[in-house]
Amino acid sequence: MRSFLQEHPGKSLEIGSGSGRLLIPLRREGFDVEGLESSAEMIDLCQANASENLVVPLHLGSMDDWTPSSRYASLMIPAFTLQLSRDPVAALVRFADWLQDGGTLYMSTFTPLAEMLGELPAGEWYPDHQTELQDGTLAVIHTKHQIDATKQILEREHRYEIFDKDGAILATHESRQQLRWFRREQWKQHLKEAGFRIEKQFADFKPQRKSLKEAIVVTTIARKIVG
Repeated sequence: MRSFLQEHPGKSLEIGSGSGRLLIPLRREGFDVEGLESSAEMIDLCQANASENLVVPLHLGSMDDWTPSSRYASLMIPAFTLQLSRDPVAALVRFADWLQDGGTLYMSTFTPLAEMLGELPAGEWYPDHQTELQDGTLAVIHTKHQIDATKQILEREHRYEIFDKDGAILATHESRQQLRWFRREQWKQHLKEAGFRIEKQFADFKPQRKSLKEAIVVTTIARKIVG
């Protein structure tokens, strides 16, 4: 994203900015980036994470119905956020309207190959990720999913737990999400119909990997076609 902003200067918007994990460092480096977030709690967390002398422009709203007051030179929608839209195809059309003529779109999308191939058990909780936090507690996430390969919809449940050093649960939280995916040629067609021309694509967050064959994650940079 840093390289993208260096190559495409101007006011940018990160869609789904969350706690500011990506947005705050970019603002500290001097990039003119604003954030759009649908969760008021996340906006509060982002503001708390920013230092007192760092201004982080944030907008509360959904990518499915928010309207900006001015157009942007670029939009960034990382971490598969677009696939959480009620209608990703309609969202792409909306994004084109948010951009200046010739503006650019950065987005990452993924294909749930492990779920499609049965490498992850459907309908069962499985360990997804864990990490030790700064205070020494352990954060663990378990995931359960159902997949509809015909409709290209992935339903996921996440269970987050915090454990103390003795293994006792300190906190727990559950969330659900519905994620839609498309094949590469479908994404290409949707972007074209929304008024974008693909300029660059690479696989699995590795810019040097141009081949998209068997890629789980595809990062796309596309430009809004003038006229």
